[in-house]
Amino acid sequence: MSKSEKRRKSTGLFLSLSAVMAVPILVLGIVLVIMGTKSVSEGMELEIQKALASTARETVALYSLSYPGKIHMEGDRFFMGDTDLTKEYTLLDQISENTGNEISIFYGDTRMLTTITDDTGERIVHTTSKDPNILSAIQMGNEYYSDRVYINGQYYYGYYVPLKNEDEICGMIFAGMTNESVRVSVSTIVTKIMIVFIIALLAVVLIASLFAGNIVKTLNQIRTYIGSLAENNFNTKMPASVLKRTDELGDMGRHAQEVGETLQTLIYKDPLTGLYNRRAGRIELSKYIDLAEAINYRKKVVVALGDIDFFKKINDTYGHDCGDLVLTKLSDIFVMYMDNNGIPIRWGGEEFLLVFKADYQTAYELVANMMDEIRETRFEYADTTFHVTMTFGITEYRQKESIEEIVKRADDLLYKGKTGGRNRIVEDDDIFSK
Repeated sequence: MSKSEKRRKSTGLFLSLSAVMAVPILVLGIVLVIMGTKSVSEGMELEIQKALASTARETVALYSLSYPGKIHMEGDRFFMGDTDLTKEYTLLDQISENTGNEISIFYGDTRMLTTITDDTGERIVHTTSKDPNILSAIQMGNEYYSDRVYINGQYYYGYYVPLKNEDEICGMIFAGMTNESVRVSVSTIVTKIMIVFIIALLAVVLIASLFAGNIVKTLNQIRTYIGSLAENNFNTKMPASVLKRTDELGDMGRHAQEVGETLQTLIYKDPLTGLYNRRAGRIELSKYIDLAEAINYRKKVVVALGDIDFFKKINDTYGHDCGDLVLTKLSDIFVMYMDNNGIPIRWGGEEFLLVFKADYQTAYELVANMMDEIRETRFEYADTTFHVTMTFGITEYRQKESIEEIVKRADDLLYKGKTGGRNRIVEDDDIFSK
């Protein structure tokens, strides 16, 4: 047998063995990509539904607090209480900007206020919702969700909640996001996963005969991690054995971890300060409350809602970059003092919610120490030096109350401090009367 024939047989055997080893792993990779894609899509849709429901409900709550009274029409003018809200979009646009969702307020089936615009940039007010499923659910007093709400030539993920005058349903609130925006987000995540899998599979082909079992194990670990992300479980850690690898699978694991961290940041963290955002803060506060209830309230939960005094003046005088500097520096102070004592949350704008896993007196002293630190902190921007102060309302969780109730009570105390001169801590008098 000639050398050329031996070479051909050797090459053929190598290719055959490579194919035998690679094909099953290739099939496994495809299955994992499909399953991962499905898990990410399902997990994201569940999160979208939760986020839209939260936005719609919070919109109802904010408008009810901001404009108390009967919702009604006077001619073609839309009123909440005594306030004419026709073409008044300040609050609605702020909610939309903070949540990234489109919002509409309906009177009956007619859209009176909305952030949705047509091709010319005009808001599509006075348009109607004709979907009988939506109208039927709302009239029955139920909330309604759909992943295919057709509005102005586009499909939306949409969530509707009833709008009421006392017990009478008079309209509804819509919160939504376009299907296209969600598809792009899912495609981006799936594409990254697919690229990582392709790189990993190429590495498997090269070293299949020696490390096939180890590679399959690693792929399963990464798959488990990605599956946890899809289930919104960010407590799962990428195994150290994956992160220590120096091959493509290690890159895949680190990249998947980066995707997980980025996704967690996008969902849970305020991009400016790095603190928990309002949505994540509600989840964390809920955990604190659940723990307190589980051990029969032997652990206390205290919240303090704080607001930067005259923050609008800082923005107006020095600019929003200076305002951002103030927010980030104050956030650093909160993180420093809250370490092992609880969590700071950027509740919205210049408001911060501090959640303490401590008794009331300890929490109060920490807030007082933070206020002293804030007063003494010198802020330097351009050629200007200035100081800021904050006002806090502080209260303790009471058995069986909701998150909304404890935060509302802290907000009322904060408002009392704002109207009483600012730069102070307003306590809950009921705590001392127990």
